[in-house]
Amino acid sequence: MRTVGFFRELGPDPVEVYAESIHAHLTPDPLPDTGRVTNYLRNGHGLIDVMGAELDVLGSGRHLVGGASVMTDGEWIWRDDLRFYVDTYPVRLSGDFLASIRASDYHVPDLRIEDLRAAGRKAMRILGYHRPPVAR
Repeated sequence: MRTVGFFRELGPDPVEVYAESIHAHLTPDPLPDTGRVTNYLRNGHGLIDVMGAELDVLGSGRHLVGGASVMTDGEWIWRDDLRFYVDTYPVRLSGDFLASIRASDYHVPDLRIEDLRAAGRKAMRILGYHRPPVAR
């Protein structure tokens, strides 16, 4: 499982996945297929729902409801607010991620429930979430 869009300004310390700054990913020009990419991000499978609203870290003043929720396409995971940043600001994404989106013709693949559960467990490990032990 690979990650995209987990920027330092969005995450808690000291989780390693939030190492890069969103400011280092701003570019002069938006993606030529921004609308299709943001639609792909919107249509990802929800893995982890996070209640609350995240403030736009780039200064629009907007609050992004559920922005910290985690989405997937089975190969990649991203925060739900990534689509806002890609659509609103010229944010550069991983070339591998964009190649994967474009190769799928901008369609998030269907995933079996077992695959989604496994992806959820992997995402929780990657993001440093800890589940309490189950009492027996």
